[in-house]
Amino acid sequence: MGLAIQWLRLRDEGEASYRMEALDLDHASDIQNQYENAAGSVSGSREQREAGRISARKTLLRSQDLQPVGEPSVFHADRQSTALQKIARDGSAHLISLCFENNGKRVRHAITASSSEGSVNVFDPNYGEFSTTLPELPSMFQNLMTRYGSRLNGRLQLESMVIQRVE
Repeated sequence: MGLAIQWLRLRDEGEASYRMEALDLDHASDIQNQYENAAGSVSGSREQREAGRISARKTLLRSQDLQPVGEPSVFHADRQSTALQKIARDGSAHLISLCFENNGKRVRHAITASSSEGSVNVFDPNYGEFSTTLPELPSMFQNLMTRYGSRLNGRLQLESMVIQRVE
């Protein structure tokens, strides 16, 4: 979460290499710990825990001078094309919380996307920043999900995405 939020703050700054070098691992770790403490303190049903994670993300975004716009959208993996259309809206930036399933256990991971003038930049803290055109976004995203589905990553399967627009 920490690196994803930092990247959102840097998304309009210079080239990808500048943004990658400007990421501060210590500050990102602090943000990540704040998120884990806030999100981890919520108990209850799956829906209540997810609401707690959403609230924690919104609080962290605001604390980093980013403004969540509206309520986040939840998309199950079978609605991936609809989710990607939302991400690809020109001039928008999003914090995307991916939920993977592996042998009955859920694993969460945050990535970001920013679109402008027909291109989309996607940042994954594990793999870096990717730039693609709107028509190529589904293929690029599928390639990223294939990486998570590999044996190296424990054969994670995308279950859902929570997409929060950010300004």
